[in-house]
Amino acid sequence: MERLKSLDPPHKGLRNILSQFSLLAGKTSYGNLEEVTKLKALGSDLFHLLENHTYTEESYILAPLKAKHAEATTEIEAEHARLDKLEKTIKDTLSAFDGSQSDYEGHEFYLLFSEFHSTYLMHIAEEDRNLEISMQEAFTDEELIQHQMAIMASMDFPTLLLWFKYIVPARRIEENAQVLNAFKAGAPEEAYNAVLDTIRPQLSEARFNAILSLVL
Repeated sequence: MERLKSLDPPHKGLRNILSQFSLLAGKTSYGNLEEVTKLKALGSDLFHLLENHTYTEESYILAPLKAKHAEATTEIEAEHARLDKLEKTIKDTLSAFDGSQSDYEGHEFYLLFSEFHSTYLMHIAEEDRNLEISMQEAFTDEELIQHQMAIMASMDFPTLLLWFKYIVPARRIEENAQVLNAFKAGAPEEAYNAVLDTIRPQLSEARFNAILSLVL
């Protein structure tokens, strides 16, 4: 039987926004304030989700595993600390851009982000292959669902919507319908409608309708 994959939704969402940012960073004219502003807006989403994911993963995934196996998370936590430093450097560099940067400065930023991007992708792939299995071995699916519920309860609603924005386009129709069914059953109607308003622009009309056709 297919086991619940706790890391699959956030990791697919992060792969989505990381690739979007990489593409935009490569074609931005850094001497053009309008283009730089657009890149910074996407960067704001990216860094918010990166920071939120590190917090929720350490608090609601690694912490329960660490309580069972004290040394199980040591290497992952060390890697998080290293990635956080790279992430802060990129975030601070982007924050200082004001549309007066040269093409050379923009290219150097693009290369810096590309290095972070590749390192981060390797990190989450390693977690998908190993941490996910460790979680499945240590906990039942019911316990893993409780971890997911705790993560969602810890989020403010704008952050939750941001996750929907980038996760939904990166997952299968059936997976998205399953999540929306659960959310619709437990959330106020206005919250459910806000989720639909968030994801609709991110999908083709056909894919959006295919998901809704499976929502009860």
